[in-house]
Amino acid sequence: MGVLHTQTAVLRPPRLITELIALAKEWGWSLDDLARELHVHRTTLIHQRAGRHGINTAMLARIARRFRSDRSVRDLIWNYLTVEYEEVGASAKAMPVASTRVPRDVAAALRSYLARFGEESVHGGRGLYLASADAALLTAALQWLQTAFREQRIDPCVLRADRTPSASESRFALAAPILMLERVDFLSDACADVVRRRADLVRPVIATSMQPPDAIGDPYLRRVFTSSMRSLVIGPSPIPSHGPVPASTEERADASAS
Repeated sequence: MGVLHTQTAVLRPPRLITELIALAKEWGWSLDDLARELHVHRTTLIHQRAGRHGINTAMLARIARRFRSDRSVRDLIWNYLTVEYEEVGASAKAMPVASTRVPRDVAAALRSYLARFGEESVHGGRGLYLASADAALLTAALQWLQTAFREQRIDPCVLRADRTPSASESRFALAAPILMLERVDFLSDACADVVRRRADLVRPVIATSMQPPDAIGDPYLRRVFTSSMRSLVIGPSPIPSHGPVPASTEERADASAS
């Protein structure tokens, strides 16, 4: 298995964001203040200001509602809709598709999850549990998904499950549209708490592991992983547990198509 290589396309920073940040500074607001007003994490604004991410519809609507009485912001929104949006769309079409160094059948199953993500995250908070005995393939698949989400202008929170996240990372992990946890076989207490809290909020998590979900020791987390995530085995089967063996990639893909 080769190393997954990803490319990051840089878009022109939206004028709506750069000038909104400048206006906020004039009002005496910090970046954290502006992020709080827009119900996003400050890193989202940082990525947008740097031209790495665009503006999704939900955020645009929040800007319009929050600053509807400010003519300068209304003009910026109008400029974004009539000028910048098409420019960003053209750039997004030119962006490279997430690397296909992962096997074709795995990529197809991941695309199937991405296609359903909007509906599943709203109605059921369904996540994805990727299991394999190949640690390198798990890392490659997670990088594939991270790139694919960002190509769709969705900002994921990515954490190593064995680490203790900082306070700001923990806040982002709860607020992000999708949380990606690498190697929940070594789940820290702090990351376990984040998973529990996201489960209570019915927000999706993508986890990777070298064990099937029913091998997780904590009963509550095992229930979260088995009931609120689609289990997908990629590559060689993970270390077996005493529970049922998860279906293969092909079987899962067939089941999702039926």
